[in-house]
Amino acid sequence: MGHDDVISNAEIALPAFVPEQIALYQTDHLLTHPICPFDPAVARRRLATRRDVLAIDLGGDKLRSAVYAIGGGTLEKRDEQVLRARGGAGYLACLERLARKADTRDLRVGISSATKMAGPVITRTVNLPLFLVEFRARYGADYTRLFGNAFVANDTVMGICGASVRLALRGIDARHVAFVISASGVGASVIADGMAIHVEAAHVPVVPALNPLGQTTPCGVEGRDYVCIEGVAAARRGIEDLYRQRTGEAKDGIALAALYEAGDQLVTALYETSARALAHAIAGVLTRYAFPDSPASVVVLHGGNFEIPRYRAQVQHDLAALPHGHARVVFSRDLSPNVCLDGAAVMAVYGER
Repeated sequence: MGHDDVISNAEIALPAFVPEQIALYQTDHLLTHPICPFDPAVARRRLATRRDVLAIDLGGDKLRSAVYAIGGGTLEKRDEQVLRARGGAGYLACLERLARKADTRDLRVGISSATKMAGPVITRTVNLPLFLVEFRARYGADYTRLFGNAFVANDTVMGICGASVRLALRGIDARHVAFVISASGVGASVIADGMAIHVEAAHVPVVPALNPLGQTTPCGVEGRDYVCIEGVAAARRGIEDLYRQRTGEAKDGIALAALYEAGDQLVTALYETSARALAHAIAGVLTRYAFPDSPASVVVLHGGNFEIPRYRAQVQHDLAALPHGHARVVFSRDLSPNVCLDGAAVMAVYGER
């Protein structure tokens, strides 16, 4: 059943270029956090020594872990396990099992966490509230109290580290790299001046022209009462939320993706709005960090929304239509099944003292 009756032609129309949106990324609305020094060439050299490491990736709806065999300049993933859950339910019990495994086998650990971090401590999460409550009560939300021998960072930082190494291993010249996630939430990072930087691209206000369906759910992060880019671009906080508002029905991303591919008018408008807003966010970040218009500028796109062929094509189309912020587009799925998990493995050895 289509939903043509719950959307008007005026709501479907989207401008190709909204300079006011890109300009907001050049202001204090865009919060940035330098996390750690990182050089893909150095990281690649550190893959020469043979060892096993444990990599963990805590995402908004699943927790993945794997032992990686590192050596001879390669990363070989083994023994991957996946826990699917809503809100992080069951994550802590899984992490406790993994901590015992790492201790027994004397494995260095890298952890990619889809949360706001202050060092190894979670300070904020949107998609993992159940996990955070339990983790804070038992361990003070501090990963090092559970994994003493671990390097921990936000998933966008681990993603850019993993993607940069995968690009280097393929011989791709990528001197300027950005990493953007569009999944249950939106996130970004860059490598600039030898530093991996977490860029909170999600929580910049969205201008009305890129909010045609009238999202009113406020950002809510650290008291922000405006509607942010994530409220229209993300899968759960944008597309799924707006669909429920319009129809009264709750559908997950898998069901909505199928409707999008089938041409449902409302769902198409939701995904096209997401893609257009995300393209402006990407251009805003690339402009903020002065990425040159050259083949050495690369933006790696990652997350569940990019598993939808039609969405991948739409974001590329919308980026190409913008007058600035151009970079070579690479989808993380073409580099590795999970660059965030790869990045956790890389940083387990890169972060050695």
